[in-house]
Amino acid sequence: MIVFDQTSIAFIQRSQDLVREILADIGLSFRKTRFIFGNYTYPIKVVVFEGNDLGFFDASYYQIGINKKLIYTAKDSVIRDVLKHELAHYLTWLEHGIVQPHGPEFKAICRKYKFPDEVALSKMNIEKANLSKEGDLDSERVIEKVKKLLQLAQSSNVHEAELATMKANALLLRHNLDHITSNDDEPLYMDRVLLNCRKDPKMSAIYSILVHFFVRPVFSHGKSRCCIEITGTFTNVKLAVYVANFLELELENLWDVARKEYGFQGLRAKNSFFLGIAAGFDQKMKASKHDLSSDDKKSLILVERNLDVKIKQIYGKLSSSRTNHNSDDRANAVGIIQGRNLSIRQGLESSSKGLYLE
Repeated sequence: MIVFDQTSIAFIQRSQDLVREILADIGLSFRKTRFIFGNYTYPIKVVVFEGNDLGFFDASYYQIGINKKLIYTAKDSVIRDVLKHELAHYLTWLEHGIVQPHGPEFKAICRKYKFPDEVALSKMNIEKANLSKEGDLDSERVIEKVKKLLQLAQSSNVHEAELATMKANALLLRHNLDHITSNDDEPLYMDRVLLNCRKDPKMSAIYSILVHFFVRPVFSHGKSRCCIEITGTFTNVKLAVYVANFLELELENLWDVARKEYGFQGLRAKNSFFLGIAAGFDQKMKASKHDLSSDDKKSLILVERNLDVKIKQIYGKLSSSRTNHNSDDRANAVGIIQGRNLSIRQGLESSSKGLYLE
């Protein structure tokens, strides 16, 4: 996941300066935030992430990623080599398009720009022991508890379902409040979900649901594709990614059931049904937050404001957009009922981090 805190933001600025120095060394012209290749300019954009790799290049977003562990474990010369390696991937993509990651085209680019031999290697000179697993036990425990409570939110016992939803809200709220009071510079994390060609009502529905998990989802548009970027604390982002991947399949399952039961047909009914689910879930969550104690309501305002301040530092001013479509009122009404009863059940996690129904 991509991470933001004061240390990481300073490191990003330093890394982008290093990229400009590398570009100057290899004879490529650049401006402050873009470099020139062929007849076009391309962004110089570095992000910091947590994971098991030293770095990455993401062609969809023109991003070079540097592992946060390098801030503390690597010398500048090593960081420079990692940046050269990922910049070589960038230049290979610009010149050849999609090719084998460390194939002959990549090696030819390294030779063309006279990068050292070690830069062309797929593994760099850093022990994997320095790249420990992201996260902590406290976060994992909170996530598992919230998952179990969310599963109870569709209990046939109305009182039990409402109580489970309230407990999930209170647990997340308390966890976030504790982290605010104990760590003024807790980093924010960002992960991407629901990669699609363009924004659609199902993505909009999932976006609306994710807002209730103390994260800020943002629609991000790359080259011929769109996704949702989820930003927040580690615990909240990991939980929200779980929810998003679960809902991507669950909404389709709910639609299949509703379509057969009510005889719905067409994309208009399907889109209206999805947006109805989001509206129904929103009603349920707002009702559960209304029943919080006065102290918890004050804490909720504090947590939300703290997140908004940090998000503004990362994204600046965000624009808003709406998904316009002709509504099918009947399908929307059925969706609202489904949303009020929606439970986030346990899924199976694949190697690609997607969560699938059992």
